[in-house]
Amino acid sequence: MAPLAGMGYLINMSDKTRIKIEKRDSVFSAAHFLADMGKCERMHGHNYFISVEVEGAPDRRGAVIDFNLLDSIVSRVCQPLDHKILIAQKSPTAQVAVNGAEVEVNFKNKRYLLPVEDCLLLPLDSTTVESLAGYLLDKISEELGDTAGRLGQIEVGVGEGGSKMAYRQKIVG
Repeated sequence: MAPLAGMGYLINMSDKTRIKIEKRDSVFSAAHFLADMGKCERMHGHNYFISVEVEGAPDRRGAVIDFNLLDSIVSRVCQPLDHKILIAQKSPTAQVAVNGAEVEVNFKNKRYLLPVEDCLLLPLDSTTVESLAGYLLDKISEELGDTAGRLGQIEVGVGEGGSKMAYRQKIVG
């Protein structure tokens, strides 16, 4: 396909292009604990930040995806995690039970009894940034729906402060 003229540059429609949004300000604040991970076994919290990068062939306008759409999806997917205690429902070392209005978590010599409305039970083995990146990657991909089919790759990074960040990616096209 021939390049398109526009605004003083040419876009070859078969070229792959990447776009990235980074939300460096806290996207969500949450508490968690990591069973069997030393000092991280204690309940503690982070101000998490997110980066999302997508790659694909530009459409006829020269855009891979509308930035505003992607930004809106990231905000919507992260919102349920904000100000919650993130609990890994599938932890191999912690027992998690919902009893009425309470969530009970037991591992080693610890027992947490928490109000259910303060918790978000996630279908994960742990709530590490690596696991959260995979979870958010799946949620963002779902929200993108048909738009994801035009993309070749989606990558989500989750950071928990400073320069610590984990990335997960999915080839979609």
